[in-house]
Amino acid sequence: MTSRTAVIGAGVAGLSCARVLRRAGHYVEVFEAERIIGGRMATMRVGIVPYDHGAQYLTGRSPRFRRFLEELTASGYAAPWTPRVLKGPHSESATVANWIVGVPGMSSIVRPLAESVRIHTGQAVHTLSKQEDGWYIWFEDQSSVGPFAAVAVCVPAPKAQLLLGPLESMADHLSKVRMSPCWALMVRLDEALLPDQDVYSDMSDVIRWIARNNTKPGRNARGETVIVHASPTWSRETIDADPEVVAEEMWGEVCHIFSLPPSRPSQMTAHLWQHGLVDQSLGESFVFSREDRVGVAGDWCLGRLAEHAFESGFVLGRAIT
Repeated sequence: MTSRTAVIGAGVAGLSCARVLRRAGHYVEVFEAERIIGGRMATMRVGIVPYDHGAQYLTGRSPRFRRFLEELTASGYAAPWTPRVLKGPHSESATVANWIVGVPGMSSIVRPLAESVRIHTGQAVHTLSKQEDGWYIWFEDQSSVGPFAAVAVCVPAPKAQLLLGPLESMADHLSKVRMSPCWALMVRLDEALLPDQDVYSDMSDVIRWIARNNTKPGRNARGETVIVHASPTWSRETIDADPEVVAEEMWGEVCHIFSLPPSRPSQMTAHLWQHGLVDQSLGESFVFSREDRVGVAGDWCLGRLAEHAFESGFVLGRAIT
């Protein structure tokens, strides 16, 4: 039997799991469908302009995750962000003091987790199959790799269910998880147009979040970059819409909220997080079959935060070792 372990998904959960396995002496290979790692912790570049289009900040509640954030801050991968936040159009603004962000982008959060781990990007896993000598992973281009002694599936619950087809009872166990899509709008303005706050949340039925990305530490101060997240309900209703149409609609709503003069951003791009938010979690830290040597982890196991993903991946790694 081989000693190799495969991790599917290079988000926070997958990389947290991979680090535990690597430190325990496993030979670990991570397979990621996207061309960049980080999952919803990724930082997207439009041209040369970076945007934190997924997770906006981190907080540390558990001692283990707080220690991780302290390590990131001490090593320069992260820094505190103290934004002025307005929650709702009729509320008073307040300064938040316990938010942590990656520097120079949110993707920096996962860099220490990825050290010394072999990661294959652009590898969309299609099927898992078990043979006498271990597990084999099949990709969408019909190629395969293996054998592996164990597999950790660290992708959104709907995708995990599909991959766990051969393990029907485990796949069925994930059916109670509910996840919602989220449209993210990335906007670059040549000059500041928004009111003098840093973050606005729950501003309308369409818009859930607006952040001046350039106010985060370590960002380029020239011009202004804005991240807008749509509400889950609106995102579900427009999930099949053209991204260019979505971008126009979302920016039009922002202009309406703030009564902005007609303006055309120098950049405007919409991205759909198909499984961006967790509506109902599994209620368990992870799921692992000792007999089959296959497990699943993700933020959706415990909640919707990056901390939940980190904890879930960590304990799954411990279980596999």
